[in-house]
Amino acid sequence: MELYIYERFSKADVEAAQAQWAAAVIAQDVDTLMSLYDFDREGGPLLFKPTLSCDIRTDPDGTRSYFVGGDSRYPYDQGFIKKGWRSVRFESAAGPIFEAGGRAAVDMGTYYFETESGDVVPADYTFSYHKPNGKLLITVHHSSLVWAPT
Repeated sequence: MELYIYERFSKADVEAAQAQWAAAVIAQDVDTLMSLYDFDREGGPLLFKPTLSCDIRTDPDGTRSYFVGGDSRYPYDQGFIKKGWRSVRFESAAGPIFEAGGRAAVDMGTYYFETESGDVVPADYTFSYHKPNGKLLITVHHSSLVWAPT
């Protein structure tokens, strides 16, 4: 069994991880995206509820399917990164908020996805992070389209 050493990290580390996530979405780089999530999390699985799905995923195959499609368990996955996003911008509401002596953090806000035609699609996000063995990883990812009253 691998011993996990959870390190402290900073707001700048979270912002760098968000920038890396956004760059991987824009580049349609599913391998980099997958490397940002902690699928081997000590104490439980990754929790992943993506924007354009009603399904919560807890495993790498389900997460990969959301980003690129192809898993028969998720027949409605169209491949989120295949939409050709031109830019992604995170706007945090108040965070990240640190806990566990700076060894865990949660961030919530709105991120904005720009399409090839220049339209901007906002979505609300909640990500939690920790840093086992020197690498900042996402442990919870929840995202939903922004609610607008009718």
